[in-house]
Amino acid sequence: MKDIFSWHHLEYTVPVSGGTRRLLDDVSGYVAPGKLTALMGESGAGKTTLLNVLAQRTSSGVVTGDRFVNGQLLPADFQAQTGYCQQMDTHLPTNTVREALLFSARMRQSKSIPDAQKEAYVEQCLKMCGLEAYGDAIVGSLGVEHRKRTTIGVELAAKPRLLLFLDEPTSGLDSQSAWAIMSFLRDLADNGLSILCTIHQPSAELFQVFDRLLLLRKGGQTVYHGNIGHNSSQLIGYFERNGAAQCGELENPAEYILTAIGAGATANSTTDWHDTWQRSNEAAQLEKEIQEIYTEGRNRPPVETNLQHEFSTPWLYQVSQLFKRDCQAHWRDPTYLLAKILLNIVAGLFIGFTFFKAKDSMQGTQNKLFAIFMSTIVSVPLANQLQVPFISMRDIYEIRERPSRMYSWSALITAQILAEVPWNMLGSSLYFLCWFWTVGFPSDRGGYTYLMFAIINPMYYTTIGQAVAAMSPNTEIAALLFSFLFSFVITFNGVLQPFRQLGWWQWMYRLSPYTYLIEGLLGQAIGKRDITCSSVELVQLNPPSGQTCSQYLTPYMNAAGGYITNPDATSGCEFCSFRTTDQFLSASFNIEYSHHWRNFGFMFAFIAFNVSAIYFLTWFFRIRTESLIGWIKRRVARRA
Repeated sequence: MKDIFSWHHLEYTVPVSGGTRRLLDDVSGYVAPGKLTALMGESGAGKTTLLNVLAQRTSSGVVTGDRFVNGQLLPADFQAQTGYCQQMDTHLPTNTVREALLFSARMRQSKSIPDAQKEAYVEQCLKMCGLEAYGDAIVGSLGVEHRKRTTIGVELAAKPRLLLFLDEPTSGLDSQSAWAIMSFLRDLADNGLSILCTIHQPSAELFQVFDRLLLLRKGGQTVYHGNIGHNSSQLIGYFERNGAAQCGELENPAEYILTAIGAGATANSTTDWHDTWQRSNEAAQLEKEIQEIYTEGRNRPPVETNLQHEFSTPWLYQVSQLFKRDCQAHWRDPTYLLAKILLNIVAGLFIGFTFFKAKDSMQGTQNKLFAIFMSTIVSVPLANQLQVPFISMRDIYEIRERPSRMYSWSALITAQILAEVPWNMLGSSLYFLCWFWTVGFPSDRGGYTYLMFAIINPMYYTTIGQAVAAMSPNTEIAALLFSFLFSFVITFNGVLQPFRQLGWWQWMYRLSPYTYLIEGLLGQAIGKRDITCSSVELVQLNPPSGQTCSQYLTPYMNAAGGYITNPDATSGCEFCSFRTTDQFLSASFNIEYSHHWRNFGFMFAFIAFNVSAIYFLTWFFRIRTESLIGWIKRRVARRA
């Protein structure tokens, strides 16, 4: 006897304003091995709801009743032993069909199975799904039918041993494609797989492919559950015996039963078909069959839990596979990479030539300062850009991969960070090459500047961008939040508004990461150098009678700095306010050359904080609720 999945007196209620609402009402049934079972009903009858409840994919509400395999409690890894094909074909569009199936096999089959065996099974799945000719095709380029076949293939690659759930597998398909999909499902069922799928008003030809039917009406109440029979004879006979109109020879049985129960657009029924079902011999026979399944199944050992942990594979293996997939996704998205690289190159050349070969005068030193400040602003569009693939990958995880227990959310976050940072480092390195010598920074200061700008800076804006994306529902909100939050980082770093003029906002100066990034870059790049004032920057003044310029201004220069171009003159003193760049940076912008390694440490601390924030915010906004529900379910299962 093969394993049989059944449910008994299943009810599902969800909280609504002012109380609760029952979506499923006392639904019982089973899915027979080797049989193709249709789940039908009008819109709002609870078809997809029942499918999600049976597949343990609900995250809210209260489920009561029993769900068994062979009359015994579900194994702890029930979700891992079943497949679920959603109505939306959610895939990474840059993967090939073979890669999508192989990823599913590697992540969901047992780690004890060799990779060679998994690869051979994937080839078998491609053949079963009729995708041999499309194995190397990019998923994003497939038509609707072959995308649906890929969705089914991804679930088959996981080797579901108990059951395959499908939600509207023919949705959006033309008649020929729908027939091809249903014929494929028929073949799977004939090979012994238990299949339960929702379907909405199939054609007569498609309806004949099914063996059994579970029909629901609004309120999640059972109207019929049993065999369909040859040419739908058993199903039609049930409705005709209980007062429905005669079914015409050319009439579609699927439309006939929906009309009979009053589910059509213009249909109306005075019969309470749920009450009729409860009092029928067919309902009593179903109850008898379920009890027989329980009796026979409980004489057998329970279905073993294959997974002793939550996932099939170790965490480090998950990270390695996800990292590989993310790197491939970036490489196969030339628009994303070219936008990143071209933005860095164009911005580097634009800012570099804007301040081309800045001199060592006061104005030239200030130009170098703004060349660095403007370079840090480029991180804003770069951070906004990287939020798009971050959220897109998270959506795929939440919609399909998380309910299938493919891998840990922390492995996904780790892989996304590791895959994104190198590309941003490459972009910043190209920026550095286009900008550093164009502005005229000295070559002997290039090492530390490269470290801070092309390594530390990309790590910072990557992680802060992903941290904001982690708490955002979509890319639009992420862009708005990031722009708002980053405006404080840009505004209060001491360049636009010098530290001594900030007043109450000085605490933001200390809190802004770019305070330390810009101080490190500026202090190292232009610190410890002499300033040579241009003629327009020299202050003209006359000393008192009998004194030279040097005698008159030396006390002031000892206190405030600066130098005189004509110290021995007795009139027309030419005074420059700053002798060194250190005096200029310290007096005007509170920047010290000696702080460069301290600033490196502070930036590293900010990066570590951002990385922690990515994990925490992802857990808090996206994982927390389901983790709590999962914990409660495990506690209840242990007590049972």
